[in-house]
Amino acid sequence: MSSLKGLSIPLFKIKVEETGTIKDIKEIIVRIDGLPTCLNGQIVDMGDGVKGIIMGFDEEDVLALVLGDPGKLRMGKQIKGISEPFKIPVGDHLLGRMVTALGEPCDGHGEVSSEQTAPVFRDSPAITDRAPISDFLPTGTKLIDILIPIARGQRQLILGDRMTGKTALALDAIINQKGRDVVCIYCAIGKSLANLEKAAGAFKNAGMMDSTIMVVATDNAPVGEQYIVPFAAATIGDYFAAQGKHVLVVFDDLTKHAWSYRQLSLLLERPPGREAYPGDIFYIQTQLMERAGRFNEKYGKGNGSMTFLGIAETQQNDLTGYIPSNLVSMCDGQVVLSSQIFAEGMRPAIDIGSSISITGGRTQPEALKVLGRNVRSEYARYNEVVKLSKLSSGLSDEAAALMKMGEGIETILQQGEFAPVGVDEDIVLLFALEKQSFLDLKKSEKARFMKTLFTGVEAKNASLTEKLRETGDLSDDSRKALDATFDAVMAEFTPEE
Repeated sequence: MSSLKGLSIPLFKIKVEETGTIKDIKEIIVRIDGLPTCLNGQIVDMGDGVKGIIMGFDEEDVLALVLGDPGKLRMGKQIKGISEPFKIPVGDHLLGRMVTALGEPCDGHGEVSSEQTAPVFRDSPAITDRAPISDFLPTGTKLIDILIPIARGQRQLILGDRMTGKTALALDAIINQKGRDVVCIYCAIGKSLANLEKAAGAFKNAGMMDSTIMVVATDNAPVGEQYIVPFAAATIGDYFAAQGKHVLVVFDDLTKHAWSYRQLSLLLERPPGREAYPGDIFYIQTQLMERAGRFNEKYGKGNGSMTFLGIAETQQNDLTGYIPSNLVSMCDGQVVLSSQIFAEGMRPAIDIGSSISITGGRTQPEALKVLGRNVRSEYARYNEVVKLSKLSSGLSDEAAALMKMGEGIETILQQGEFAPVGVDEDIVLLFALEKQSFLDLKKSEKARFMKTLFTGVEAKNASLTEKLRETGDLSDDSRKALDATFDAVMAEFTPEE
């Protein structure tokens, strides 16, 4: 034995390979006999290029979700347990690409390199890895940036009925990140090919495709992929956030994600609860939303962030539905779109009274805070007066003045889709509202003046608008310069006869 002193004895890793057999096949759920030590989220190899994910257990069997063609499976077929979690490719090579929930390319531009992978189902960053929210995230939507500001690292929900402009708000937020060194991820859950083409076209036209990743599961994709896809998008975002970058992830939409999980749960024979959803739907979506945040220097390379904009659908403006109310409780605020406001012609059709941002206000640029401090209350009073004016024949002088101010607010907040606006333009428009000199114009003339106001100010004093854009602050000198420039633009404006 003494002759063995000083020798290094190698430690061999024992690889245990478990096998099982298919006991039952129910659409995309397979019941397996065997695999005694498998874990939730573990991969199983079902042969013929088909893999699966362990989704649950009962007293005797293992239940797995099929990733691939279930037609290649048969009863009694032997499968192997792979002792690793489900992973997808991550990295810079995904920028500008469209991939599926499994990380496979679907844009016809060749294969995706898989040098780096990361597990799809993972814990959210610990509280010790997080930092206080401190940076403003400009969405390009005037009404949101002025009245419902969003911060980097925030989880904001966009709620509304079908066809009220929810996706347009989220796409504008992505387009507005151009030149801001933000990695954007658009996660489409159960969307049609036409909707995907529209989104991809908007990104290309805005020059944002090179810094955007599209992670998609279309409406004809397997239910399993529709369930996995938001977790895959969050995993890709995790990688960039750990590199110290700022990430914006849009989930479009989480209602369809809940639908897909409900279908899986029924196939897994889990008891249905409220609205036929399984009892753990809240836990599942909380796992996803908790992965957002602002991170400190200890997390990866430090000081990154991941912001979530989740979209959810309501039925007839009912915010108390099971999934909408669940999502509201796990987010830092919500933007509510109203079908009634949409029908009245206001764009975006945001219900100010029901919308809120809990954390974003502390990061809002100072000029927007100062100039916009009374806009919400005055606009709310205006909407009440509009309702009352329909019931009465005349208005008092005070009500008439409030109507005039409200119409001005409505004019500056009107905005079409795929036309994001910068903070500098927000400041100029709010300054015009504070001066009130344009309020005496006719309604059509107000809209025309507002469309030309910012370009006129920029043409006369480009250094001023650049300063407003960089600082977000309206100093005394900037206020004087803006006042003089505004008066010059107003003097040149010629109302139509």
